[in-house]
Amino acid sequence: MNNQRGDSNEVEIQKKIAYTAGLLQSDVTIKTLLASLGEGVVFIDELGRIVLINDKLSELTGYENLEVMGQNMNIFIPEESREKHSSHIKKYFTNPKVRPMGIGMELTAKRKDNSTFPVEISISYLDTDSGRLGIGFLTDITSRKKAENELKKRNLELDAYAHTVAHDLNSSLVGIVGLSEILVDPENSMSKEEFDLCLKEIVQSGRKMTDIIRELLLFASMKKEDVAIGEINMKEIIESACQRLKYQIEEKAAKIKISGQILNSSGYSLWVEEIWLNFISNAIKYGGTPPEIEIYCSKTETGFIKYSVRDNGEGIMDELKAVIFNDKDKNKDRLAKGLGLGLSIVKRIVEKLDGYVSVESEIGKGSTFSFYLKE
Repeated sequence: MNNQRGDSNEVEIQKKIAYTAGLLQSDVTIKTLLASLGEGVVFIDELGRIVLINDKLSELTGYENLEVMGQNMNIFIPEESREKHSSHIKKYFTNPKVRPMGIGMELTAKRKDNSTFPVEISISYLDTDSGRLGIGFLTDITSRKKAENELKKRNLELDAYAHTVAHDLNSSLVGIVGLSEILVDPENSMSKEEFDLCLKEIVQSGRKMTDIIRELLLFASMKKEDVAIGEINMKEIIESACQRLKYQIEEKAAKIKISGQILNSSGYSLWVEEIWLNFISNAIKYGGTPPEIEIYCSKTETGFIKYSVRDNGEGIMDELKAVIFNDKDKNKDRLAKGLGLGLSIVKRIVEKLDGYVSVESEIGKGSTFSFYLKE
């Protein structure tokens, strides 16, 4: 008997919902408004049951209006939030008013396929002949959240880089100021060789500061969506990087050998040139006397091309290899000895191009820095 009464009540509720939905859909003003809104809209009764949704909410969730009519509003709510949401609905109908929902909270809606997406929700109410209805306006903020998260990420990265840049620039600037003060001291008794050596140190420090600033500007302007990714002529890019390093190559009497065929890959030439510039520059700086550098590439089984720069330097300890591309590691300043900002930017560039970086090294046998790009 109780079951029959319950079934009867359920039928009456469903009839009432269908009647109310019919009233809403027959109202030209409401119908036109629902069709024109760029937000998803849901009408619910005081029990939290869905009376009507508009086409935009169908588009956002994958549900058609008829399949959710009479269902609990929780069908759009992730399971972990349903209990809290049900209590909010009951509380809202005791004192309904127009307001945003979940101020200061991260709100999420659920699609028919059980995937979720971030939303912003405003709630209102409407008195009808068949009772009071709650109205929810849902805005998909996936793009906004993505932009916010990217901005947070870039700000964190900029904070980390600011520390590194300040340290590196300060070191170079202290050297320039100190040597300049010696040179302008009227009482200094330097020989011509010592004088020239000081000037040379000033020039090198100034060049290092220029490199740091260039790298920072490159980092700050890096957005993947701003560039056209396509096939690039890798050999031409290597030659251009070597031309830019002509002074350092001649100064150190560096020997650079390109072994085998240099394959082209997918990428963005201006960014990739900065990778080569950094790897080759470090190989010159930290290679043997004179530096002997080999550049080569090979295909991987996973569809990447591995580009490598091998030097004949002292090699890198395992402790440094673990952090060498990571500017955020507190041990890097202690271990890196001048490698600083550049390798962190290389890692960021390569990851923006959907690739990755690696280093192989053995003490006394040199180092090989590599980056991987898609064919």
